[in-house]
Amino acid sequence: MIRLARESRGLSQAELCDKLQVAQGTISKIENKLIDCSADLAELIATKLEYPLTFFYRTELIFPASMHYYRRKLTLGKKILNKAEARMNILRMGIEQLLNEVEIPEQSFGRWDVEHLGSPTMGARFLRESWRLPKGRIDNITSLLEQKGIIIFHFDFGSDKLDGLSFYTQKGHPIIFVNRTLPGDRLRLTIAHELGHLYMHIGQPVSLDRDVEAEAYEFGSEFLVPIDEFSATVTIIDLKFLADQKRYWKVAMSALVVKARKNNIITENQAKYLYSQLSALGYRKSEPVELAIEKEHPTLIKNVMDLYRKELGYSPEQLAATVHMSMKDFDVEFDTHPFGLRLLRRN
Repeated sequence: MIRLARESRGLSQAELCDKLQVAQGTISKIENKLIDCSADLAELIATKLEYPLTFFYRTELIFPASMHYYRRKLTLGKKILNKAEARMNILRMGIEQLLNEVEIPEQSFGRWDVEHLGSPTMGARFLRESWRLPKGRIDNITSLLEQKGIIIFHFDFGSDKLDGLSFYTQKGHPIIFVNRTLPGDRLRLTIAHELGHLYMHIGQPVSLDRDVEAEAYEFGSEFLVPIDEFSATVTIIDLKFLADQKRYWKVAMSALVVKARKNNIITENQAKYLYSQLSALGYRKSEPVELAIEKEHPTLIKNVMDLYRKELGYSPEQLAATVHMSMKDFDVEFDTHPFGLRLLRRN
């Protein structure tokens, strides 16, 4: 728990020891369970790392990166990854603690084995059918997944190079962490992408030669924009067509170009021409404001906390104590003030 706490603050072992004015060998031996941590040192560590003392006596499992971040780590530095993974572990443990008292919708989807059952596209079609989704767009994928027992969490990864991560908790609850800075269209596709990982990869044997990222993207694209329905609308694919389709499907124009190319609706040269037009207008970086898709906001965990407050009589401070966080961390990580609104505290 000391390692988890310091990594969540972006500190190396040496940096923590410098703050504590303690020999690094002492902390190293404590972290490696070779010696016990004295009560006085535990108090000092808790103070310096700004966690309640109770945090350091938790006994839940800490999931290593390999269990939920099995994809290429892009160009992110080790410290950024360690910090994000530590904070996700802390949030995951907090969510599990909250769910001890509250029943949420039961997770209602199985697993799709690509090697034996068929392509990610087939998997997306099967899941839409098994969930009895009507034809057409999914108006709010966040709400849909939360109704199916999937927890969605807007998260600050500390980098724009990582859009989302997903995994199952120790008790089997699926969680999708999605970068809270994403625009609405990219957020929807990221959630569908992570649903693909939950459905096709996590907890299943996956051969090393498979491109799980490409599979998840294919799944997410088909789940949000079924190719049969999309292709039926195609006449000429130009910027006006892409803008109209974006308004309806709520995914980026660039993602629709990718879909059209991968399904041979347009040629490679046509795709390059459309990309060049999007780039010339600056749309590859940021698509027009007038086409912006409203960002979806998860409500499941907020509703859980509302039950604690209204039905069980918990104060905000007691909720923070339940998940072993300071009030500052609790407000930030659980996004309790999403619009920057706070009560004024007067003396």
